[in-house]
Amino acid sequence: MTGTHPRAGADKARKSAIDLVETFLDPGSRRGWDQPVEITTTDPDYRADLERARERTGLDESVITGEGCVEGRRVAYVACEFRFLAGSIGVAAGERLVRAVERATAERLPLLAAPASGGTRMQEGTVAFLQMVKVAAAITDHKAAGLPYLVHVRHPTTGGVLASWGSLGHVTAAEPGALIGFMGPRVHEALYGEEFPAGVQVAENLMNHGLIDAVLPTSRLAEVAARVLRVLCGDQDVPAGVDFRSGAETAEAGSAAAGRGGAGPRRSGPRPRSRSGPRGGRTGPGCGICCGSPRRNVSPLSGTGAGEHDPRAAARPRAGRRGALCGARAQPARAPRE
Repeated sequence: MTGTHPRAGADKARKSAIDLVETFLDPGSRRGWDQPVEITTTDPDYRADLERARERTGLDESVITGEGCVEGRRVAYVACEFRFLAGSIGVAAGERLVRAVERATAERLPLLAAPASGGTRMQEGTVAFLQMVKVAAAITDHKAAGLPYLVHVRHPTTGGVLASWGSLGHVTAAEPGALIGFMGPRVHEALYGEEFPAGVQVAENLMNHGLIDAVLPTSRLAEVAARVLRVLCGDQDVPAGVDFRSGAETAEAGSAAAGRGGAGPRRSGPRPRSRSGPRGGRTGPGCGICCGSPRRNVSPLSGTGAGEHDPRAAARPRAGRRGALCGARAQPARAPRE
């Protein structure tokens, strides 16, 4: 059995990053956040690569960021353009991602991500890899502020991108047949002199083993994103509740709880993590939120155990749709960098 991936040659049918984002945003709602990026490298070969990538894609870097609406709800997005040097992340792209995540956090926006990347940009060395640390830290802050982070992993997603912002979603779906893995098959073959086993680093196999929550075609992204946000945020434009880092209830949540007879969010300890194990009501394979087909033999591992014992979930029927499952910050969010 060879390691040839079933999506080999998929570039011909690949959507651009802009086209992909517009499949899940309300028509006409997309607005970019990106500031122009100058080419600063003194390496003539790398400069030529960047210029060709810009001409091919019409973009100045491998990621686009911005905002739009999903069913009228304002959201932020970050997405990779794979045709730009295989979606690789260098310093400029990494800084763009960090600024977008920090802005989404400061403006209290759910964040939707669509990675498709070979990893960090080799031409920029270790400094490019370190950008993934910054991006992961910014996303961790975003989630700690009680804001949704939803990921749709596209074909292919490997290396540092998968190991950082591709693996941190509250809910993580993937494109059908997508190649997903830290070490891609070409790298494996170069290192070990043999092909990677077929059918392992494939979206469907990863879902069956609980590493992602669903396999979704792009045609279903808008529907599922809207459903997940309704579950996480109720009818609120901005989630409200607690800061997951401290468990402190916000004044806004406390006032709302008093207005409905005290049925408000309460937490005395840290937010449960996926290692605490699913006990029901999870956003994993077969939860009814993503794909709707029960899988009782799977223990989801990708952000799917969060909030399993959250008393707010039990209070939600009494609180009505305002009893959102998301928390809100008790402290001001860190302002985005200029």
